[in-house]
Amino acid sequence: MFNYACYPAVEVSYKVKTPDSVTPSQLKSEEEQDQSPKSLIEATEQSTPQLISHKEVLEMFQITSKATIYKWRQNRGFPDPVTLMPLRWLRSAIEEWKENVGGCGR
Repeated sequence: MFNYACYPAVEVSYKVKTPDSVTPSQLKSEEEQDQSPKSLIEATEQSTPQLISHKEVLEMFQITSKATIYKWRQNRGFPDPVTLMPLRWLRSAIEEWKENVGGCGR
């Protein structure tokens, strides 16, 4: 048997996000304000003027296989992504590669 009396006491405190008297409709409205998984997925697929998403790269070159991009990176000098989670490339690097090396079949 262990003698737990020799361990120091630890005080734990926490804050409650919502007050004690909350109706179910109030909780629902707070949950709706949080980002849903669908919103997070949409956010990772969006591109910016400087960065292009993996999905948009696939659409730009009219390909469906992500493996094609990895093969292009190994064999044809396709630019490396600047972020890995989520995958993002510099838009200017992709457009430059497209103009100089080209897309499918070249």
